[in-house]
Amino acid sequence: MKKLLLAFGMITVLFPACTKKDNGNNDNNDLNRKNMLSNYAENYVIPAYANMLGKLTELKTKTESFTATPNEANLDALQQSWREAYTIWQRTEMLEFDPAEDASLRMYMNIYPVSVTKVNSNIASGTYNLEAFGSTDVQGFPALDFLLNGLAATNADIVGFYITDPLAQNRKKYLQDVVNKMVEKTQTVNNAWASYKTTFTDRTGTDVNSSLSKMVNAYVLYYERYLRSGKIGLPAGAMTGNALPQLTEAYYTPSLSNELAKTALNAVSNFYEGKSYDGATDGAGIKDYLASIGTMDKDKLMSDIISDEMNEAITALNNLNTPIKEAVVNNRPAVLGLYDQLQDVVPLLKVDMVSAFGISITYVDNDGD
Repeated sequence: MKKLLLAFGMITVLFPACTKKDNGNNDNNDLNRKNMLSNYAENYVIPAYANMLGKLTELKTKTESFTATPNEANLDALQQSWREAYTIWQRTEMLEFDPAEDASLRMYMNIYPVSVTKVNSNIASGTYNLEAFGSTDVQGFPALDFLLNGLAATNADIVGFYITDPLAQNRKKYLQDVVNKMVEKTQTVNNAWASYKTTFTDRTGTDVNSSLSKMVNAYVLYYERYLRSGKIGLPAGAMTGNALPQLTEAYYTPSLSNELAKTALNAVSNFYEGKSYDGATDGAGIKDYLASIGTMDKDKLMSDIISDEMNEAITALNNLNTPIKEAVVNNRPAVLGLYDQLQDVVPLLKVDMVSAFGISITYVDNDGD
């Protein structure tokens, strides 16, 4: 079964840019980048990880309450906390650069589909290592989805797996271990940013180790591989020709999958625009920096074209009223149409924008599409 965990490598790709105007000397460009990086660090990245950690701390508290007293009321509360944290993650996952990349945060949070066979084996044996590379598909939000929503058809029956089932104690421990690992990894990244902020905002160049390069590469990679392909393309079979609903995010909670995708796409758009994490302010962002470079396509700024295409994709996603898991089977043309809308943005980000910035794509496009 194809996983969303894909090999990373290094490749340098340079593309011809659209028409570009020289709007200033290198010092001015450095200043523009400094302002942009400062806005992202202070108003998006740091608040995002703080909020993510807060939601996971709440999830840990609900987990402890449920494992101490397994009943339907506590399960309801835990499921709701899981939904809230999973939704917040959609606004954070694209930040997989620098401290998050160093911690491989995504690998502990959202590699799906979960391997049910491996999860059950871990629970049965009581012996496992969540730090092992092969454990990426047995933890994080997808594993919690199975453990909280996928064990049985009703909450009453799910609770039974934590009370009367022979492996109830092992299962409770595994549930706690998964949540604790998520808190631990997010805490590490959150703490790192407190001291890393200055390094990030001062690294204003355009080389492969610059903050601009690392942030943009993480952003484009996330959009292309984990949003466009992961949430829509792979379940719809855009690359294989056959629908694969088992690859849907939040597989055991179909009603949540569309909300997660919408939250992620809106977050990507807001980040591009330079909006703060809470959406209250609009600062210097990728769009502003691209606009200042002046790259044009015909008579329109490339920065505005990207906004327009993202908005069209958002509209297409909002019009998908059936859960993705069902839609890829029963209304596949609509999902493929949505995929095409999302795909329209990829070359704009990966070719035109990256070329205008004078940076290189440093990840391997090896997801089969």
